[in-house]
Amino acid sequence: MKRAGATCLLALLCTGATQVKSVPAFSGLTLGQAQTRTVELDLGVQEARAAATQRAAALHLAQIMAVPHLAGDYTLTPQSLGNNATVEQHLTAVGAGISLNEILAAPAMVRSAARDLLAAQRDGDAAVLTARESAVRFYYGALSAIAIERFRREDLNAAMRDLRAAELRAESGEAPRLDVIRARVTVSQARADLALAGAQRADAVGALAAATGTSTTALTAVVEQSRAPTTLYAIPAAVTRALATRPEIAALRAAIEARIASLSVARQSGLPTITAAGGYAAGVDTGVPVHGPQASVHVDVPLASPDGSETAVALAQLNVAQAQLVEAQRTVALQVSAAIRDATGAAEAASAAQTAARAAAQALRAVEIGYRNGASSSLDVADARRTYVQASIAALVAEYALVQSTELIKVLVP
Repeated sequence: MKRAGATCLLALLCTGATQVKSVPAFSGLTLGQAQTRTVELDLGVQEARAAATQRAAALHLAQIMAVPHLAGDYTLTPQSLGNNATVEQHLTAVGAGISLNEILAAPAMVRSAARDLLAAQRDGDAAVLTARESAVRFYYGALSAIAIERFRREDLNAAMRDLRAAELRAESGEAPRLDVIRARVTVSQARADLALAGAQRADAVGALAAATGTSTTALTAVVEQSRAPTTLYAIPAAVTRALATRPEIAALRAAIEARIASLSVARQSGLPTITAAGGYAAGVDTGVPVHGPQASVHVDVPLASPDGSETAVALAQLNVAQAQLVEAQRTVALQVSAAIRDATGAAEAASAAQTAARAAAQALRAVEIGYRNGASSSLDVADARRTYVQASIAALVAEYALVQSTELIKVLVP
């Protein structure tokens, strides 16, 4: 990432599309591939999709709830004819029955189940966004760790060159042995920093490989990859767009509609249960063949009606869903606002860090030249190198933070 790219991004954050032309990427795994694979392997996504499947089955059950039930009966009983004689009564009946309560409750039950399904589907979409966000962090975390390790190795090589130069100057009598000792301390510190950077690189690459199901051997080569301009928004516009498009908001709105439908069902729970059945019966009664239509109506009036309790439960669930929606809207607004501010800050930090790193590199070269000419001490060289290393690491971190922040905005504001 060059300074021009960072400055351009800062200037265009509130006006439209950024012009960052290229970003670092793994040659064996693009960011898009990392996001796709992370989504496929993410447990939260799998659980959300399973929940949506369950909700789809529940919707099907609600849709067939009011379908009439076919019924068949066969009875065989003895009957008396007097004079101690008996005959058999046998009847066969076929017909259909239906509960009037199910007919009345069916529309609300279907609405509730449909909204529950929609909420589950949007929850799945939200889980996908979360997995994509994790993939972005894993991806650029690994790239940043690789870049830092590479820089630490270069720093160790430079420190070893300084040590050889100090040894030559000490042997020729141009510098004291203390310079050699200081150079060796710098080399030891550089080795320790490289070992730590190597461990952090292995951890970051391993985390990305585990999240994407990719071999770590595919996460070694880094290339510059072209990138289309990224459309960014001012904070109010970004928040408005996110609230309109984020799936977790849609999920909670659907859940509220489902709870409203459940409340309607609960209010009907105190009605008497009425079941009607009708059909055709044929058989023998007291030795005489009989046949004809048959009908029955069954009414069940509960002495202790549950409608008040069920209504209270449904109303409480509705209130909870509404509170969750308000909290989710607040969370999304804060999250998106922070992401925009982070991108702005990352652009400024990247520009400043690059400037500081260049200045530190120039200062180090000047001190090294001065040391070779006897105008600087080894202490000056060590101090200049330490400043250069700190500034360069800060520039690398800022570079990857800038790219990561802009990619996260793509996820957070669909």
